[in-house]
Amino acid sequence: MTTKVLNLQNLRGQTLLFRCLETGFVTTAPALTRYQKARGVDPGRRELVGERPANWVKEMPSTTCEHCGMEVKGNQWAFRQHQQSKRCQKALRLP
Repeated sequence: MTTKVLNLQNLRGQTLLFRCLETGFVTTAPALTRYQKARGVDPGRRELVGERPANWVKEMPSTTCEHCGMEVKGNQWAFRQHQQSKRCQKALRLP
């Protein structure tokens, strides 16, 4: 049986939040590097914001539907799916 050695420095880097100096986007170091490279921004242009809160990953965006008042958890795609579903009052209205 082999023992897996954890790189504590790598784990520490994923608990810190950084802000892009050009766009203001805030996330962890690995994600910010990918974000900046995709937009052609120098990955060195960042500043340390602080520790990531414990509920950083657990939070899910939610939107309240103006037609039926239901709280839809997820991104814009999930909200659009809700508005096209039979659960939304808008889908039940006749034009």
